[in-house]
Amino acid sequence: MFDYFIEQKLYIGNLSVLIACLCGSYYLLKGKNAARRFKYFVWFLWFVFFVDISGSYALWNYFDDYKTFPWLEDSVFVRNEWLYNCLKLITYIIISSILISSLETSKLKSRLKFAVVLYFIIGVAEILFSGKVFYAYIIENIFMGTILLLICVGAYFRKLTQSDDVLNFSRDLTFYIAVGYLVWNLCVTPIFIYDSYFNTKNEDFILLYAAILRYSNIFMYGLFSFAFIYCAKGEGNSKKLEGGKYAENK
Repeated sequence: MFDYFIEQKLYIGNLSVLIACLCGSYYLLKGKNAARRFKYFVWFLWFVFFVDISGSYALWNYFDDYKTFPWLEDSVFVRNEWLYNCLKLITYIIISSILISSLETSKLKSRLKFAVVLYFIIGVAEILFSGKVFYAYIIENIFMGTILLLICVGAYFRKLTQSDDVLNFSRDLTFYIAVGYLVWNLCVTPIFIYDSYFNTKNEDFILLYAAILRYSNIFMYGLFSFAFIYCAKGEGNSKKLEGGKYAENK
């Protein structure tokens, strides 16, 4: 298994997330008055890291021939799609909520909050009643989540360009979160349409899938790592970005 793990460069994804988590922790230590949404974001990245590590059990079982976890072989948990179906739902909700929290109070903000709640209800219903949570990605949740995220990203960029914050966008961690998830979803979401081809009989598709996911992860988590370090340096200045406005450091 470890030879395959190294040969296919599967470790790169986990390493990218870990580096982003460490940089995020550094950001929080450097700026103890960081906005609450950024604290949630760093904690969420750590959550993603541990879920990714846990999700490796399916690959382990494949190469281990279920010797370590024999009870999984004939169970519904033999594949790890169920884990990532739950993670994707959580991801879209958290990232959309982070972007929404950066907006000024308005009807749009209230409507987006309602959209997040509605997506949560529909998403949970899909997981519980679709009947495919254990063997395939729930495409409906992914597409609805992507649309919700794109709308929230658009709302954030609209708010950014219509205020003086655009002059200092490079110090706004929310900007990097929006760009990172926007690019990742535009690159990765289309390949989920062909999830049924992800099996040992379609090695070429598996390699393509892995390559797209690998480089998308490198870009997104690399961007987050850079943003944490870059924005952490700004914490020592006389002003910091907090909720889209500047306030004096204490």
